[in-house]
Amino acid sequence: MKKCYPHAGIALAVAALLAGVSAINAYAVPETAESGTETAAEESSSTLWKAEISDYDSSLSLVQYEEVKPTEEQVTAIEQATAPKATASSASVELASSDAAGNANVGAAAALGTPQAGQFAFTTYGYGHCVGMSQNGANYYATYGGYDYQSILFHYYPGTTLVQEDASGTITANGVTGSVVDIISQIVYNEMSSSMHPEAMKAQAVAAYTYIQFYGGKVSGVALKANPPQNVVDAVSSVLGQALYYNGNYALTVYGASSGGATANATDIFGTQYDYLVSVPSEYDADYDPYYGEVTYLSTDEVRSRIQSAYGIQLSSNPANWLQLELGDSGFVRSVNIDGQKKVSGYSLRGILGLKSARFAYICG
Repeated sequence: MKKCYPHAGIALAVAALLAGVSAINAYAVPETAESGTETAAEESSSTLWKAEISDYDSSLSLVQYEEVKPTEEQVTAIEQATAPKATASSASVELASSDAAGNANVGAAAALGTPQAGQFAFTTYGYGHCVGMSQNGANYYATYGGYDYQSILFHYYPGTTLVQEDASGTITANGVTGSVVDIISQIVYNEMSSSMHPEAMKAQAVAAYTYIQFYGGKVSGVALKANPPQNVVDAVSSVLGQALYYNGNYALTVYGASSGGATANATDIFGTQYDYLVSVPSEYDADYDPYYGEVTYLSTDEVRSRIQSAYGIQLSSNPANWLQLELGDSGFVRSVNIDGQKKVSGYSLRGILGLKSARFAYICG
C-alpha cells in the first residue's frame, strides 16, 4: 500500500525535514570498508531507477516513471573513482567557470505515516539516484528563479568550467550516429519535450553532450525521440559544442527528473567521489514533485523476506534492530547496518525494498 502525502511550501517542507530527525534510527559506521560491506562494484548490477522529464505533463505533475537497468557506461562510472577522459583541445575556448563548492545541508528526511503493528512505514523523497542536475528543478529555476542555462549548470555541477569546442563531428547514442545538433536535439526532445523553458533545454543540451563526450562520443543508455520541433533545435543550436569540464576532463554530467529537495552526493550513492557531483539544494523539487514525501507500507514479513533473500542472512526476531541508518549529505542514506550482521549501501537497500530513492526514513510499528 502506498500513500503520497501532499506537501506545503519550501519553508514548511524544510522545517518538517529538520523536525523529523528523531524518527530515524541512526547508526554511525567508519569510513573504511568492513567485513560484510558491499562495494559499489559488487552492487553495480542493481537497478537504476530514472524518471524522465517527459513523464511529467505540462504542469509537471507526474505521469509515470520507468525502471531501467544501468548501462555498461553507468556501471563503469560507478566503479571508477577517476575518469581518464579526453581533455580540452587547443581549439577549445573557456566561456565561464564556477568556484562554488556546493553543500545543501537540508537535514534528515522526515518519517511520516502511521504503521500498524507488524508494519514498516518508509517515507521517500525524490526518485532515482538523485545525483547531478534535476530537470524538474532546472525548468523551475529558469521559469521562476530567472536562471539562465549557465547558472543552472553551475548550480548542479559546482566547480566546473564551461568550454566551447568544435562540434563539427558526429556522436552516437543508442546505436544512432549523427551530427551533434541532430543527436542532442533528439535527446533534449525526449528528456524535456518541447514545453520546458528554453534555458532549461540549453542546460539539458550541454549536460547530454558532455555526458556523451565523457564516454568518448558513444553511449547506449541515452534515449532519443525523433523529429524534434524547431524550438528544441534552436535551443540546442544556441549552445552547440559547449561542454562542462573539471580539471581539464569532461565532467560526468548525470541527470534525472527530480531530486527530493536536494541532490545527492555521488559518494553517498555510487561510493565514488566526484567533486562536482555534491549535494546542492533543489527547492522546487521539494515544492512540486508528487513523489516528495511518498509513504510506502511494508509488512515486517515482507521486509524480512526481501532482505534475507537479497543478502543471504537470517534476521533476528526484533524488527526494530533490523535497519540502522548512517546518513550522508542532505539526508540520503549512505549505508545501512542490517541487524548488526551486514553493512550495505542505502542505494542498494532502496532497490531491495522497492523504494523510490535513497533519501528515506522509516517508522517501525
